[in-house]
Amino acid sequence: MEVNGENWLQAQYSVLGAALIDEKVIPQVIAGTGETDFSGTCLTLYKAIRELFLAGSPVDPVSVVDRLGKQYSDFVLQLMAVTPTAANIASYITLCRSQSRVLALQEIGKSLAVAEQEAVCRNLVEQANCLMVDKKSVKITTMAEGLKAFGERATKPKNYLTWPIASLNGDMYAEAGDFILLGGYPSAGKSAFALQCALHWAKRKRVGVYSLETSADKLVDRMIAHAAGIPLPDIKRNRLQDADWERFAETSAALSQLPLEIIPAAGMTAADVKATAMARRHEIIIIDYLQLLCADGKNRYEQVTSISIALHTMAQTMGVTVLALSQLSRAEKTSDGRKRAPSMADMRESGQIEQDADVILLLYLQDENNRNGSRTLKVAKNKEGVCTAETLEFDGEKQRFYKAGGDKFSGGQYVAAGKQARRQNASNGQIRMAELPSDYQVPF
Repeated sequence: MEVNGENWLQAQYSVLGAALIDEKVIPQVIAGTGETDFSGTCLTLYKAIRELFLAGSPVDPVSVVDRLGKQYSDFVLQLMAVTPTAANIASYITLCRSQSRVLALQEIGKSLAVAEQEAVCRNLVEQANCLMVDKKSVKITTMAEGLKAFGERATKPKNYLTWPIASLNGDMYAEAGDFILLGGYPSAGKSAFALQCALHWAKRKRVGVYSLETSADKLVDRMIAHAAGIPLPDIKRNRLQDADWERFAETSAALSQLPLEIIPAAGMTAADVKATAMARRHEIIIIDYLQLLCADGKNRYEQVTSISIALHTMAQTMGVTVLALSQLSRAEKTSDGRKRAPSMADMRESGQIEQDADVILLLYLQDENNRNGSRTLKVAKNKEGVCTAETLEFDGEKQRFYKAGGDKFSGGQYVAAGKQARRQNASNGQIRMAELPSDYQVPF
């Protein structure tokens, strides 16, 4: 159906007419629509119906006219006459909301076309993004329905987010819609661990890394060191030897196929991240780091609180996983002069972060005086699993975390996958992830 004011008006008539001829559909109308879905006289009538309903009063043509005045009698009768049945109320509501949303977007587009200031454009784009996230009607699940759904879910394979440290997989059940925090002190390795996660997750999902303090070139340098096993100092000083170039060629053939994107995000707000993620269809969003996002507020507490709420809402409304890195407050020292182990309460500048997160990971040095020493990765909050801790070793030259006592990643498997990718590139001109070996695992 063509979207225009006349069709929107007809959709409004259908919704309100159905409510007037069958009082049983009024709860569905109130739950599924809002004031922005109606205009003019229809909006006045909608408000009257809603007020009567919320007050517990009868909602019928007589009550509505009594509330609004006799001048509305003919309009109410007209609505009831043009609506043949209330049986199609769900379709009427969907059509009414769709028409109102498209027309509102068109008006935003007109305003955007003549806007002359970036701040005005940013606000209009944010309004458009909000409209595009469709508000779902309230869904009530009875116990019978819940038990039936459980039986169906229990027979299907689970699709939880896996981790580059395999032993974490049995402890956490992270999935789409979750908000995950990775906290740590400066130089603890948060960014390196997040990049390791990004490479691991990009095997199966579209990943966007939003970096607010590090350039894309530097992040790519770290990922090449990690994937190809080329020492980062050699990369930074352009000291690559023939063997290094060979490893780079083999690994890049497969690495370039990963749906992983790096977005320089300095100056971005949470709304900017959301808009970009929607446009790029990111399924996992990594933000490095949370406190650097821009936000309104009278002070840092209000700003960081706003950011945390926005990211949590983004994860839920978009159905994506958000991993946000967070700085921790400076640790207090114990009686022996050592820093105490961090806790959730150390999330810098707002307790809202601790409340919003589904999972909180804390990464810190076991000996703060030994920058090359072991790290602890602590699961400090886990809504649907156990809180554990892992001891990790960190190979700084090759930007790799691995479980203490486990085998270091040699890169050989990744090189083998890269060779296969190059062979298929040569024969087919291109390669899709689905064409890689069935047992292929990006080893991060």
